[in-house]
Amino acid sequence: MAASVFAALVTGCSSSSDDSKTTSAPAPTGALPDGAQIVSESAKTTQTLQSVHLALAVKNVPNLPVESVKADVTNQPQGNGQAIGEASVRMKQDAPFTSTKFLVVDKTLYIGDGSSYAPAGPAEKVYDPGVILDKDKGLANVIANVQNPKVEGREKVDGVDTVKVSGTIDASVIDPIVPQAGKDAGTMPITLWIKDVAPPTGSATTLPSTAASPGNGPNLVQAVVKKDSGTITVTLSDWAKPVTVTKPGG
Repeated sequence: MAASVFAALVTGCSSSSDDSKTTSAPAPTGALPDGAQIVSESAKTTQTLQSVHLALAVKNVPNLPVESVKADVTNQPQGNGQAIGEASVRMKQDAPFTSTKFLVVDKTLYIGDGSSYAPAGPAEKVYDPGVILDKDKGLANVIANVQNPKVEGREKVDGVDTVKVSGTIDASVIDPIVPQAGKDAGTMPITLWIKDVAPPTGSATTLPSTAASPGNGPNLVQAVVKKDSGTITVTLSDWAKPVTVTKPGG
């Protein structure tokens, strides 16, 4: 189990801050968008995103193999995603959390101190780093499956203007992102903060496009899933910023 969640960690991009801050902000000009519409537009935008910076933080959700992850992740080359970052994970069930730096390249997981890494086995046995950006199982799927989305207003998250949307999500949709998180949960509350911009023009009727997202559009900035008294927070930034991972030893 520790292995399967560790990869969910692998999906992000390195961040300089541990916790993002959400604050109220004056509403930009214009009426609030429809909840279902902005969620649909964000899901379509996320489907073609090829790289991102992700920070994952788990609080008061027991029995998960991961506590936090910060990483740069890309789903390129297609089917062979790469990632580099750091995480706090349980290497064995019931073991204490261990902080480690990691990278994934050529489907192999490497663990080290940032200057040197040793192979830890096939990444697919731990986690596919491309799952976060997988259009069928990743964040795009999570966004698309938010039930009863309701716009709560506009807020700033880490300085980014966003539209706050609340709803619920089936636990089975969360599991590919953070394995075991949805166990025995059924339906969980979820809140999304989506970048407050207009969707891409010219291809709205044909999205998802085969063209890679340039990082514009209504990107997901943050998502918080509640499980009992705990939370799982995913914060994204650096949408479409190139990610390069060098294989240890060449």
